[in-house]
Amino acid sequence: MAQPARRSYESPVEAVRLSPVPQPPDSANGIETARRLVRSLEQIARKGGTFSTGPEARAYGFLGGRHLSMSQIIQDSLWSFELSTTARNVLDHMTVHHDDHGIVTATQSKLAEHFGCSQSKISRAISQLTAHHFTWKERRGQYRLNPLYSYRFGSRKHIRLLEEIGPEKLAEHAIVIPPARSEATR
Repeated sequence: MAQPARRSYESPVEAVRLSPVPQPPDSANGIETARRLVRSLEQIARKGGTFSTGPEARAYGFLGGRHLSMSQIIQDSLWSFELSTTARNVLDHMTVHHDDHGIVTATQSKLAEHFGCSQSKISRAISQLTAHHFTWKERRGQYRLNPLYSYRFGSRKHIRLLEEIGPEKLAEHAIVIPPARSEATR
């Protein structure tokens, strides 16, 4: 059975008139961006490729332009020194922040502030690093990182630094890798 024709004033659209939604000022730009995106996705689909919404993957590169020269043997055996977490953090910090003379200028209170711990914890960490000859105190607020462990400048500067320190001082601060202990001796 046929429905009776509605009058225009009874239409739900007529009953509730909505004002037109204003277009954003850059809608043409947004539409063009969406079209480019659709075209790009179509090209990827045609070639059988995949896409990701994550950030673009970048090749690994050395950031900052500075490189570290580290003793592979000591680095590989670093676990055997049984350094505390704070000592290891301080060592890593010194490895990155020494000057071309191997000097790290930082007071224990500044290091404590940097790592968010107590000064006594930093003092114990530096004592542990000093006992293993990774670093030694030059004067108040200055520690020398052992250049036989790590150096972050060119090889010519490294050779000059080793000559400057001298073989006697380097022998005095030789890093000796502790022998691996068995579980029974721990």
